[in-house]
Amino acid sequence: MDAIVNGDWSWKDALTDWKSMASMYASLTLLRGAARELVPPEVYEIAKTSYSYFFTKIQPKFLTIHIQQNEKGYDNAIFKVVECYLGTKCYASSSELLRLSKIKNAKNHTYAMVPKQVIEDIFHGITFRWTLLENEDTQQYKTATGYYLEVTFESKYKEVVNSTYLPHITREAELFKFHNKGKKLYTNKYGDSWSQVCLFSHPSTFDTIAIAPCLKKEIQDDLNKFVSRSEFYNRVGKAWKRGYLLYGPPGTGKTSLIAAIANYLEFDIYDMELTSVSRNEDLRELLINTSSKSIIVVEDIDCSIHIENRKKKNRRRRNNDGNSVSLSGVLNFVDGLWSPCAGERLIIFTTNHKERLDPALLRSGRMDKHILLSYCNMESFKVLAKNYLKIEEHELMKEVEEMLSLLEITPADIAECLMSYDEDPDMGMRNVVQELKKRLHSKMNDNKEKEKKKSRSDIKDKQKAKKKKEQRKKKREELEDSDESDEPESSDESDYSDESDPSNSSDDSDNSDKSTDSDDSDGYETAELAESDDESDELQFSDETMMAINMLMI
Repeated sequence: MDAIVNGDWSWKDALTDWKSMASMYASLTLLRGAARELVPPEVYEIAKTSYSYFFTKIQPKFLTIHIQQNEKGYDNAIFKVVECYLGTKCYASSSELLRLSKIKNAKNHTYAMVPKQVIEDIFHGITFRWTLLENEDTQQYKTATGYYLEVTFESKYKEVVNSTYLPHITREAELFKFHNKGKKLYTNKYGDSWSQVCLFSHPSTFDTIAIAPCLKKEIQDDLNKFVSRSEFYNRVGKAWKRGYLLYGPPGTGKTSLIAAIANYLEFDIYDMELTSVSRNEDLRELLINTSSKSIIVVEDIDCSIHIENRKKKNRRRRNNDGNSVSLSGVLNFVDGLWSPCAGERLIIFTTNHKERLDPALLRSGRMDKHILLSYCNMESFKVLAKNYLKIEEHELMKEVEEMLSLLEITPADIAECLMSYDEDPDMGMRNVVQELKKRLHSKMNDNKEKEKKKSRSDIKDKQKAKKKKEQRKKKREELEDSDESDEPESSDESDYSDESDPSNSSDDSDNSDKSTDSDDSDGYETAELAESDDESDELQFSDETMMAINMLMI
């Protein structure tokens, strides 16, 4: 043997070794026969039993479990789960024959076991031996149809199988099915049912949407935390759901962000049209019929139904005889008792006017995260330039940045400028600059026009104010003139009486002195009174006439 180990051997040495082994085997056979002849049968049986007992204790015990494809006329769900799980293992096994298939709406093809194929699966250091068998080939299940799976493992690991291995198989199978199935897009018709429109294949991703990198990372981190916290939601007693409110001007990427979220999480989308829902009961039924790992989308929530702000007093309520979805119905839809009927769901509302929504709809627990998608800035433009023109730097970037700080333009408008220039980045950048200059020039003209209108409006306001002032002055003068026209008659009578009474004449002199200190209108009155006094001084009355006048005055 040393010669074999060292490499110094020949066929003669090997032949010699085989001869030695054959001689040893013959000697053992001879000794066994002699033992049977010489040892008493009782002792021989005791030795044989002890030998079997010893090796039985050393060798492990195995347990075998059968999983039928059909049980009592129904499909066995465990069989399907295990079959899916083993399908992920059989391609890497040493099997020489496999089944290949691709089901409808699946992303990829799958492999499956063939009858009598054996696959060994090692889990936590434990070996599980799986075999696919046909019922017709076995005496035990000869009357049954279909297949069954047989798994063999050491019996001491029974508790591990129940508590850990089978749940592991279920999780892995569900994860494989989830990633392999195509995302579906549903919509609601009139009533309380969903209809599948098509497979969801929107190309939008977080790499293509034009939002700031910091906002993009914030959304991704929030989504990752949400889908990985099933136990947390159970522990704190909250439904496993999350609400997003996307708001901002039209064309800022709200719909594209929804598609990117769906592609990132690989969730189905339920696009709800609230105008097609006539009752709160139908809304609840739609919620019940959604699946887990899905996104419920209501776009333009402020336009879909009449959601009034309850803080505004004395607002007239619409009366549709109860045949409409109310704010209360929407609130119950978001976080009522029926909301946790299927876990791991996102509810996304979009609006162009956040201020129109009732605060009750916006609070945490309903809309947990508010995401503003605003006009294009330089960070968003760089994403668009990289996607459309395949550039990250350009000599016109600085000019674009300066104009973007002065303008409000949506990412959709910028994308339209870049759409036709994927093969000519320079021309694409010049087209963007030209469009921005055009809009900036238009904005400046609009501002000038507004200033002109404002100045003209100010002039008109001043003219109106001046005209009103003149009209008030003229009206005041007319009133004063009308008062003056009534004064002479009374003054004449007073003059007649004053001549008969000296005290009155002295009062008139005092009044005339005071009138000189009054305003212009009083001056006019004083002058007229003075003229009338002069005329009265020129008249000469007899004593009888004066007495008659005094009697009339009395």
